[in-house]
Amino acid sequence: MKRNISDLLDRYPAEDMELGGNTPYSSTRIKEITMNKIIRTETPNTHAKPKAGVRPARLLIAAAIAAALSVSALAAGRLWSGELFGDVFSQGSGSSLSQGQINAIDQLVQTFEGRDGSIPAAVTDNGATITPIAALADENIYYLRLRLEAPEGTVLPDLDWERDEACYQLFGDEAANHLTLEPAQGAYPEYAFGYQLDFRPLPDSEPNDNIKEFVVQFANLSENGITLNDGVSKVLTIRGLWIQDPGKNYTPIFTGTFTFDIGLNFQSQAVELDADGLTWQHDLLDYTNTMQAMTLSPLSLSYRVDSTMPENDHIGAQVGALKIVLKDGSVFYSESTEYDEQLARYIQEENIALPLTGEPTGVFENYIVFDQPLDLSQVDYVQYGENKIPVNAG
Repeated sequence: MKRNISDLLDRYPAEDMELGGNTPYSSTRIKEITMNKIIRTETPNTHAKPKAGVRPARLLIAAAIAAALSVSALAAGRLWSGELFGDVFSQGSGSSLSQGQINAIDQLVQTFEGRDGSIPAAVTDNGATITPIAALADENIYYLRLRLEAPEGTVLPDLDWERDEACYQLFGDEAANHLTLEPAQGAYPEYAFGYQLDFRPLPDSEPNDNIKEFVVQFANLSENGITLNDGVSKVLTIRGLWIQDPGKNYTPIFTGTFTFDIGLNFQSQAVELDADGLTWQHDLLDYTNTMQAMTLSPLSLSYRVDSTMPENDHIGAQVGALKIVLKDGSVFYSESTEYDEQLARYIQEENIALPLTGEPTGVFENYIVFDQPLDLSQVDYVQYGENKIPVNAG
């Protein structure tokens, strides 16, 4: 999926998918894929290109450099493997999570129940049913597992972009068909709540039936300290399932109104770190970051930084050298050194004059989403620049 900088500021799903190919499917061909019982070999869905994680920065560098800052994608494996959401983080490598990692996400997972407390909270409309199975969330990122059941007689095969030149979408091309996530009326200041959407269908053992599972991911773009797990009612509305062809034409498989409250009953496992006042110096651009706050959870790391980086039209401030080190000495996460190499090439190619001039950037906030869940009990310290911050999470 191709991301534009404007996508990161848009509360609606990003529809600018890099689809490739020159021969769009006709409506007839799409109906043939979905309605006929075609025998196909099960293959992973590859229409969405892997990304390294979600980094919805308030301050972004130029698009040429922003591409280097991509973060993690959802794995295309099935979710249910004994532990909820375990395979989401396998990245297709086949490696399993440690028991500590499983325990970490088990504390965050919430399942959805019907009004009688015994059945999943399914919604049926026009012969189709969507069921929210479970959610995994922290302050910054929200993973939602959905089960979609198309009307009887409809086939939902595993679409391979290279083979089928088509992909599933949970929204259509008209505003009336957009997926929306709306907080309770009056819960937040106007326009303070925002998100970025990502999703993918999961291959299944019965690709020729009318059932398909999806993982939907919401990345928090809100302001004023609003989080995704604050317990405030947030109503998700899905208006159907579509197939998109290379020409970005959308053909509906089914439509309706499927509404769920996915904002309730979430807990925080975040740990506040003693990072206030720690500094990092960017040697190439000669600016200094002073950390004001840093928070660690099993799914992400949040930070607030005061930066002397000059405001300019080319390059934005970055958090700086940061890594998470476990008690066994291994590095769980580290900021890539490739960034500075690409930045240097970008400066040279664009003939950007150094030193940069302008008013200081000042305070900015952002977060990093992890490729795998973090067992906080196994973290020794977080290093920022030359500073080591002990982590005591039990």
